[in-house]
Order: sequence, then C-alpha cells, then structure tokens
Amino acid sequence: MSEAKVMDQSPVTKKEIFGWCMYDVADSAFTTVIVTALFAPYYSKIVVGDPGRADFLWGLAASISEIFVALLAPILGAIADFSGSRKKFLGICALTIVFFTGSLWFVGPGAVMMGLVLYIIANIGFAGGGVFIDSFLPGISNEANVGKISGLKWALGYSSGLICMVIISMVLGLADNIVANPTDAQLSKARLIPVVVAIYYAIAVIPTFLFLRERSIPQTLPAGQTLLTVGFKQLVSTLKNIRHYRELVKLLIAFLVYNDGVVTVIYFAALYATTTIGFKGEDIAMMFILMNVVAAVGAFSFGWIADRIGQKLTITISLVIWIVAVIIAFLAYSKTQFYIAAVFVSLGMGATQSVTRSLLAVFTPKENAAEFFGFLGIAGKALAFLGPLVFGTISQRTGSQRPAILSIGAFFIVGIILLSFVDEKAGKAAARNPVQLN
Repeated sequence: MSEAKVMDQSPVTKKEIFGWCMYDVADSAFTTVIVTALFAPYYSKIVVGDPGRADFLWGLAASISEIFVALLAPILGAIADFSGSRKKFLGICALTIVFFTGSLWFVGPGAVMMGLVLYIIANIGFAGGGVFIDSFLPGISNEANVGKISGLKWALGYSSGLICMVIISMVLGLADNIVANPTDAQLSKARLIPVVVAIYYAIAVIPTFLFLRERSIPQTLPAGQTLLTVGFKQLVSTLKNIRHYRELVKLLIAFLVYNDGVVTVIYFAALYATTTIGFKGEDIAMMFILMNVVAAVGAFSFGWIADRIGQKLTITISLVIWIVAVIIAFLAYSKTQFYIAAVFVSLGMGATQSVTRSLLAVFTPKENAAEFFGFLGIAGKALAFLGPLVFGTISQRTGSQRPAILSIGAFFIVGIILLSFVDEKAGKAAARNPVQLN
C-alpha cells in the first residue's frame, strides 16, 4: 500500500497547524485543572475527606482509564487509518470530555463512586483524544520542523492551562473554596470549577474541527469485511512487520517506563503539595500558574533544541531534570523549596512530552500514523497504572508521601538506560522506507 494512496499530500498551511495546536489548548484546561491542580484536591478534601484513601482512589481511577485506552487505542487507530476517520474519533473524544467533565458538577461530599466513574470516563476521552491528535503530526511536519511544531503545540497548551487557571482562580475566585468541611456557599462555588473547564474546552477546540484537515483517505472495504475485522487484520499485519521499526519499538519501551513517572507526578502534584507541604487553594493556583509558564517555555525551547541536537539527547536531558525535580520535592519542607521543585518539574514536563511525540513522528510512516500512535498509547498506558498505584500504596502504608515521591525517580533512571539503546538515525531511515502492510 503506497503512501500516495492513503494520504492527502496537499501543502500544509499555517491555519492547519494552528488547528492542530488548538486541540492541546483545549486539552490542557482539563489536565491542568481537573487531573492535577484543583479537582484532585476537591475530590480529596471535600468528596472523600480522607487523604490516604483519596490518594489510593485517585491512583485507581487513573489506572483504570489508562488501561482502558491502552487496550483500545491500537485497534481504533488501525480502523481510523483505514477508514480515513481520525478526525471523527477525535470528535467523539472531545464530546466525551466536555460532557463528563461538566457532569462533575453533580459530585458533592460523599459522592465518592459517582466522582470516580465520571472522572474515569472523562479521562478516557482525554487519553484517547491524545492518541488521535498526535497521529496528525507526521502528516503536517517533516524532520526539519517536527520538533518546533510539536513544541509549539505543547507550549500553547501549557499557556492555555495557565489562562484557565487564572480565570478560575483570580477572575472567578473559585479555587479558594476547596477546603475541608466547606460552607454551602463555598461548596457551590467549588462545584463550578469543572463546569468552567467544560465550557472553556468546548470553545477552545472549535478551531481544530474547522481548520485541521483529515489527511488519511478512506479505503474501500473488502467484500465480507467490516471495519472491525479490517482493523484487526491491519493491526496483525503491523505486528508481523514491526521488526522493520526496531528503533520505534525501543523508543516505545523506554517511553513506557519514563512516562509512568511523568503521569504519576502529574496525578499527585497537587495532593503532595496540599498534604505534605501545606499548600492551600490559592497556593496551588499560583504554583500551577508558575508551572504552566515554565512548561510553555520549556516545550517550545526544547522543541527548537531537539531540531538541532537531536530528539534522543534532548529527551535524556529532560529525564535528568525530572530526577532532580523529585529529589528536591522529597527534600522540600517549605513552600519556597517546593516551588523550586515545581520549576524543574515544569521544565522536564514540557520537554519530555513534546520531544517524545516529535521523535515518534519521525519514526512513524505517515499512512499508519493513528495506529502507530496507538502503540504509543499502549506504551503510555500499559504501565501507567503502576506509578500511581506505587505512589498511593507507599503513601498509605508509610503514612507519608515523601518516600512515595522519591520512588518515582526510579522510572526516570530506568527510562534513561533504555533510551540509550535507541538509534535515532536508523529509526528515521526506517520511517522513510516503510514496509508494505497487507
């Protein structure tokens, strides 16, 4: 199957790149406010009321949603590639996020299971959307600019997380109402946070569906076949030929490990800050405003750097930054010390996430992008349950989050070791000469 038959080769416009970036602008409001900064403390302090139990349940929710996406992403990616429907799948994910994030308004004190279920479904939409939006990157970039384009998307995303936090915390004054045993007035205001995120998301994602082109071209369905059977057949064919993409497999294995550390820190940053360091709602808001500014700068800067020194070396540098960050967090006892840790986390986060996607993009044949990014979904989710469970379990058994956060450094150390085996030049060459998948 030749690339010309399955990919729209028309020139890429700035408007199309803008549309692609805007999905992350929408997404970042969800991950910043709901996953990390405000709804996690809301769930812990107001809904559950027990920090240890809340850590465990929050980690469990993350694990369930990550496993669900890991199981479905490759087959859905294969179907999307074959049917030319990546954008439709992206739309389903966006609608899922908007509806179920807004539904978190119904989660009040004691509604532990309702909050867990609604959050899991919203997070599935978030994780699934990440797979499909990333699959557009190989079609709108090349080896010379992929780092810059990926970095721009992540930089705009982090800036958007900052804007949403400012709206919620400073303009609307909602963050300060996340307190234990809130008054009726405080509870009413705190419950509005996910509603604001849902509205923000719905508005921000509009340019994606206006300007981003569906570059995968629908193929004719063979007689007696369904999209499901064709998707499985395509997936099996890819797995049979995966040896041609050995460097991509090595990258996915390394990503599987170090991304677990990234995911865990994202899930528990706000809980650690409130429980261990003593941050209050306004402190959390300020911390994440700072983090989004630094992460935006880091994503764009490291994307530019990656185009010059190579993605592999850039990722390695970012993982060293992560190791420094968790050590500082472990040793931090004052708010100032933890702010320093947050700066290192932000630099590592912006660099690691954007540059990993750009390296995968140049390792990936364009006509199978959604399917291959589905494998990234597996790598990102297959062990993503482990870090949150390790953190939650250690925190619950020791009664302290400090050994829990320190343990996450092991994921970054192992990730560096595994990444050292990746041959960047060979991986790019394999993508330029794809095998025919039947």
